[in-house]
Amino acid sequence: MEIRAGESCRERKAAAMKVIVIGGGPAGMAAAVAAKEQGAGEVVLAERYSYLGGVLPQCIHNGFGTQLFHEDYTGGEYAWIWWKKAEAAGVRILLNTSALGIERKGRKWYVKCVRADYGTCVLEGDAVIAATGCRERTLPQMLIPGSRPSGVFTAGSAQLMMNIKNYLPGKTAVILGSGDIGLIMARRMALEGIRVKLILGQEATGLARNIVQCVQDFQIPMRYGWTVISTHGYKRMKGVTIAPLKEDGSPDREKKEYIACDTLLVATGLIPELEVCGSYVPGEEEGLFVCGNAHYVHDLVDHVTEEALRIGRRAAGASGEGASEAAAQNASEAANPNAFVPAQPSEKKGNMVCTVCPKSCRMQVEQEPFCVSGNDCRRGETFARQELENPKRVVTAVVGTDRKDVPVLSVRTDGAVEQCQIFPIMEEIKKIRVKGTIVPGQQIAQNVAGTGVNLIATWKL
Repeated sequence: MEIRAGESCRERKAAAMKVIVIGGGPAGMAAAVAAKEQGAGEVVLAERYSYLGGVLPQCIHNGFGTQLFHEDYTGGEYAWIWWKKAEAAGVRILLNTSALGIERKGRKWYVKCVRADYGTCVLEGDAVIAATGCRERTLPQMLIPGSRPSGVFTAGSAQLMMNIKNYLPGKTAVILGSGDIGLIMARRMALEGIRVKLILGQEATGLARNIVQCVQDFQIPMRYGWTVISTHGYKRMKGVTIAPLKEDGSPDREKKEYIACDTLLVATGLIPELEVCGSYVPGEEEGLFVCGNAHYVHDLVDHVTEEALRIGRRAAGASGEGASEAAAQNASEAANPNAFVPAQPSEKKGNMVCTVCPKSCRMQVEQEPFCVSGNDCRRGETFARQELENPKRVVTAVVGTDRKDVPVLSVRTDGAVEQCQIFPIMEEIKKIRVKGTIVPGQQIAQNVAGTGVNLIATWKL
């Protein structure tokens, strides 16, 4: 290794470091960028899909990046930003590469992979970052009895079907789970003409913004403290039996009800995915790190990214003597009041969340007489008045393409529209078919449905 005049010992150690990142979602991309910018000699990012972003490209709704970038991006747009950052930083990206397991020999880490174009291979590095995300809890894990006909989906799989594969899961649906993904999928299905008959949940776990824009906007009924106790159907689901929960958490079967539906969406939580680490324990094994939802499930992708940036910087100095430097850096960050701290639920009460800026103030709004409290600036009062008099929303959807392997492309309006204009816009969107090379931000249609707003792509084609 060539040593330049004036180069410090720490800079030489970092330049010799090789960091392997497993998982190309928001955490993996941010960790890889941070490690490279910290001075790691080589950073390899292994992703099993043919694109970076993880689950983000199927998250066509907006709400990403409001805290980190002070912008309201869709999942695809957020993923594209970090993909470009990874390329610009010089990260070596291996797509279609699945990590099978890791092993440590001496001070080196070895990641066994299988690649679509190469077969099995082994990546050698000084540090490994597991950014493998999480998986959804399924109906069997909830121990709900009944038949298992077609029509039972996790919310994420239904999202993949609708936003990537161009399939509709059914015609009438019940959603079990009142978290954000359940609420977001309720709106998505309503926009595509699927009747959402009921959302069930133990408590209001979704963001207030999603309760308003995904549920109340579309007058979808919700029942807190209820759950599904049985499914019915042979080849196709015919309905579910639901019941309220007692104080001890068990269902009150004496008050059970039958709801006819052909689709059940299960949105009952996420489980961190760390099987690739085997018996090795991140945080205890020198040079092995974990970040993002593989560490714990974060509320916002911005929090995922902030944590991953910190972990990426630590990993860039985690081998041999560099490990002590990384520990010192971590201790310094812990003492720094501006270091990343996971967001805690707000204790403020209110009936409206302002979405003008990333603060997302929870406000108490009274209509008669008009009064707003809980807002940190005057824009909150203006937002509240508009929300009461004439609410506006950004429309996110998909348009058809001429490619069989990529049948749809995610899009959004470049401005908010009145609620009465949403479904006319959706009718126009369904008629659009695109072809050729398209990148996020490219205009797809002008003045869609005569509303004065344009339609832009939020993912690549």
